Amino acid sequence: MRTFAIASYSLYFLAGLVITTIGSVMPQLLAHYEQSYTVGGQMVFVSAVGFIAGVPISAWLMKVLMKEKYVLALSAIVIAIAQFSVWSLPPFGWVVALNFLNSVGVAAIECVVATLMMEVFVGRRAVVMSYLEVSFGIGALCMPLIASVLIANQVWRYSFLVTACLGIIMAVIWCFISFAKEETEGAESLDAGIAPPPMFKTKQMKRYILFAFVFLIFMYSGIEGSLNHFMSSIFLNHLEVTPYYASLSIGLFWTAMVIGRAATGWIIRKVNYASYLRWSMFGTLVVIVMFALWRDAVVGFILVIMMGLTMSGVYSITMVYANHTFPGMTRLVTSLVTAFAGFGAAVFPALIGYSMDHSGTVSALWYIAGFAAIYLIILLLGIGRFYRNQANVTLN
Repeated sequence: MRTFAIASYSLYFLAGLVITTIGSVMPQLLAHYEQSYTVGGQMVFVSAVGFIAGVPISAWLMKVLMKEKYVLALSAIVIAIAQFSVWSLPPFGWVVALNFLNSVGVAAIECVVATLMMEVFVGRRAVVMSYLEVSFGIGALCMPLIASVLIANQVWRYSFLVTACLGIIMAVIWCFISFAKEETEGAESLDAGIAPPPMFKTKQMKRYILFAFVFLIFMYSGIEGSLNHFMSSIFLNHLEVTPYYASLSIGLFWTAMVIGRAATGWIIRKVNYASYLRWSMFGTLVVIVMFALWRDAVVGFILVIMMGLTMSGVYSITMVYANHTFPGMTRLVTSLVTAFAGFGAAVFPALIGYSMDHSGTVSALWYIAGFAAIYLIILLLGIGRFYRNQANVTLN
């Protein structure tokens, strides 16, 4: 099973590389094709649509191909083809289409790998998901570094060749991966103790709680997506730092995210899912409010690091908590979570961008704080109250 786990982490690393490749060389790519940043923004939207489309496509492929490893091998090949093709610098229309195809492959990898890991490592879901997120974060951090070296040597398009070659390697490896879910049935549980899955009295209540979890992911992904796209602009406009230091902010944010995700694997052995999410998002809300109120560059960088730490495990633990609440529904729950994560990452940055243009950076920050507050309200008053009611019924 160690080989299976390492191969899974490697695929998430590939996904992290791929998802940041276009962004890392966006100025060079647009300059080569003589396109504007507005067109670049449209490419980001097309990429988000491709990610959303990749979720049902991966579910359909799992039914057709029967074995998940072949779906993952195919997804890696799709990414390799798309990256090789962009490396050749085809007409710009093809670049947009290939970027869409690229995101379909990434979505399939994230959805299928997350599903498999939670089906195989039932008692260690939160721990293995945190490791997956670490792998993704390292990939997202490495690609800008790789691209910067290639840009400095005026061979920026070879960024796509790096991911294409890794995609081929992963496709070959996954054709020979073997694993058996029954091998882990008796495995020692590493996650903290948590209340057993609830008993739903009605289908309506079951749908309500499932919708609540999906909405949480939608809100969180909106927060993360907004910060990913506009962190540098926020530093430029709100704290009035130089462009160099503004660009440094997103690197610090992702470095803190990776460190926090690594720590999540240890923390989640000590606290349950609900407590982790409650304190993580409360901390995120406090940090964003402080960022909106405190206009000091040094403090701003400290707050960005704190933000990365508090947000680091929210996505993976929300997904694990949802799967714990709905046992036997791993594939449906994971697919919904992944799809709405992509949806939130597409919709909310557009809202924040509009807000920054029309009402200013501070207003945009308050909107992001509002998203965090809504997440907390749904977690506490929706899902949390439902679990408390279940506990009271059990005691009585």
